[in-house]
Amino acid sequence: MVFVINKYFYGEMKKLLKTKNLLATAFIAETICVTYALLFSSLIPLASIVYFISGLLISGLLLFLPEAKQSFSIKENAHHLSTLSFRIVAIVIMSIELVHFCTTWIADAPIDFHNADMLPIMQTMAQRFVEGKLSHVYDIIPEIWKGIQPVYLPAMWLPFSIAVAGNFDMRWITCILLIITFTIFIFIFHPSHQKRVSPFILGCAFMLFWWISTAESNGLIPYTEEGIVIFYYVILTLCLLNGNIWLIGIAISLCALSRYSFIGWLLPFGLLMLYEKKYASFLKLGITGLVCFLGLMIFPFGWLPFYKLLWLPDQYINFATRVWQDSPQVFYTSLGLAKFFGPGRIELLHHLVIRLSFTVPVLFTVVAIWMRDKKNMRIHNIVLATFKLSLVIFYNFIDVPYLYLLYTSSFVSLIITGYFISRFEKDMFV
Repeated sequence: MVFVINKYFYGEMKKLLKTKNLLATAFIAETICVTYALLFSSLIPLASIVYFISGLLISGLLLFLPEAKQSFSIKENAHHLSTLSFRIVAIVIMSIELVHFCTTWIADAPIDFHNADMLPIMQTMAQRFVEGKLSHVYDIIPEIWKGIQPVYLPAMWLPFSIAVAGNFDMRWITCILLIITFTIFIFIFHPSHQKRVSPFILGCAFMLFWWISTAESNGLIPYTEEGIVIFYYVILTLCLLNGNIWLIGIAISLCALSRYSFIGWLLPFGLLMLYEKKYASFLKLGITGLVCFLGLMIFPFGWLPFYKLLWLPDQYINFATRVWQDSPQVFYTSLGLAKFFGPGRIELLHHLVIRLSFTVPVLFTVVAIWMRDKKNMRIHNIVLATFKLSLVIFYNFIDVPYLYLLYTSSFVSLIITGYFISRFEKDMFV
């Protein structure tokens, strides 16, 4: 009997190890595609397809890994204490490097709406907020393009009010949040647990760090606010690994009130909770979301800005048309599938991304539940897998695939892969 049990667990651990190796391979491919593969223009169409397939694989493989049980506590044991100093050193080195690169970007690329108008718009919004002009935060900004309507959700621009109030460059907020994000990975990843693939995971983490810090083509640090979005989505990923419903609710609210690329995931997430009769969790999630929505959006700024933002997606077709006319290189030098549709199928792609964003996560969840409950397969992490899938669908079919947008999904993959690769096989069956 003992022999049979040991043979069974040996077989299960062998399958699990293969799944983890496939996960690592998909992550490596996804990271290469979104970084240095872009230096070879002839490879970009192929990289776009590989990037899409890799994201789908990551989502699917999560179903066949044991349920995530991430704890936010720090274990005080001899092994942890022996590696803590190395983690601190890595964080210090990473922080010094990122501060150095950020200083260079700030000196070389002053904030100017002629180069990119996102930060100047949010700077004006934050300035109005700091000055107490809450009812005017979403008024037209006459100084930018002879009058432009702010369209950014509160959780995206509010962090920049710290920089405005402190009279320092807004991009230091991005720098700080990226440092925190990489720090989360450093603490969640344990290289000694999987010595064969860990060097490749660390190499990809460094590759992502170096590319974001140095490659001018992504523009994430000098021209965008995407560091805030990345931070929110990484926090949500961490909360989903942990399972605390209150924290999940707060993180969902911050993501939804910054960039709602995961919007198609909310429906299957809610339906899954109801299907599994987790009514208390569903209620907690609803209460948290309502409180955050009212506190961050409606109470300070009113219903009118929110109403205008609801109709914003209708303008994406015209925006994509302008980009195709003025800057077609955006499509051909970045990933995403828009390049394969071309300027003649903009409307088709727009309606496709909306429909796929809402239908694919639901179908994926239904199939996963069917496999688990009807076919008695070992299916786990449905919520996390569907979350990653929603990002894969949205960013691959997005109307205008600016490169900086895609890194949110990459950082989610970084945290997911770092967590699951780090777990011992024998511990994953506990």
